[in-house]
Amino acid sequence: MLKGKINFSYEYQVNNIFEEGTFILFPREYQCIMNVVENSSIVIINMHSEINFCNHFPLEILYELNESIASENSAYPLKINEVVSDYLNTVVESISDGLKCAYFQELKQKELLFYLRVYYPKKDLAAFFAPMLNNDIRFSRLIYKNYESAKSVENLAFLTNYSVSGFKKRFMKVFGIPPHHWVEKEKSKKIYYEINCTQKTFKEISIEYDFSSTAHFDKFCKRVYGMSPGVLRESTKQRVLLDF
Repeated sequence: MLKGKINFSYEYQVNNIFEEGTFILFPREYQCIMNVVENSSIVIINMHSEINFCNHFPLEILYELNESIASENSAYPLKINEVVSDYLNTVVESISDGLKCAYFQELKQKELLFYLRVYYPKKDLAAFFAPMLNNDIRFSRLIYKNYESAKSVENLAFLTNYSVSGFKKRFMKVFGIPPHHWVEKEKSKKIYYEINCTQKTFKEISIEYDFSSTAHFDKFCKRVYGMSPGVLRESTKQRVLLDF
């Protein structure tokens, strides 16, 4: 965020403030809505390749600092220091001059990761990258890539080229819960976002997430969130109004 202020919401996080002089991470599987609070200027960097700081510092190293890791659902802002500020100014100027080469952008992304490694404490990096961290990042990336298109745990195992038994064992080792519980947890976060951060009707949401009926969707919400979707949407609106 080069200047201004933006209110953003994603999954279970509603009404967060993204302020000038900071930068935050959104994993690719997150859906996000941003509303401008003040006239703002932001730089968005899409990391399409695997994130490693260098050959001797893979992202997995930060998992060892789990006592410093923030909640997996929380955006942890980092301050833009002088080095990163100069880097961003160069990126903005280059793009403004028409330099939009994919190879150049890939080099600049690697440069940013190197600056993060050198100029920020590991504990801050662990908190910043917390939503992406576990003890087997390659496997988790494979899961996030395929789980939404899978119709069952067995189908997810097939899509990731595992036997069902081998898949369940590795999944438990990496995520700490059975795969069907994890899938429901991810589904509940996305539905929470749909209820509170979009204008979709409950019927549209229930169809999109394969509920057999709106009554089935209503029961799901009461079991997972402790209230009906209508009450949940209204209560979130009230919280947002109070926060502002």
